[in-house]
Amino acid sequence: MIQILQYYGRYRGFRDRFGGLPSWARVVLFIFAVPGIVMLLLSLLAFAVSLLALLILTVPVYRLLAGLSGSARDESPDDFVPQQPVTVVQDAPRRHVDVKIIE
Repeated sequence: MIQILQYYGRYRGFRDRFGGLPSWARVVLFIFAVPGIVMLLLSLLAFAVSLLALLILTVPVYRLLAGLSGSARDESPDDFVPQQPVTVVQDAPRRHVDVKIIE
């Protein structure tokens, strides 16, 4: 818990120092931060593309292997037929309970 307070204190100190800069200095700092922001966005895009490529390559192979091995099942909830008859048990009658909340 103490570490969280230390991190929050550091964040507040940074925010106060950054907020104390003149507007032109904040603009210059933002201009120098743009390449890092662009690189971060490009790395996220590269991750998404690699994940998509992984799925595009593996899903057809999985379906082919599942079809060849006979383990592929296309069951939908509408096709479900219970094997045993279902019996419905009635619940006990409900009773009303009054509750008082004391503050």
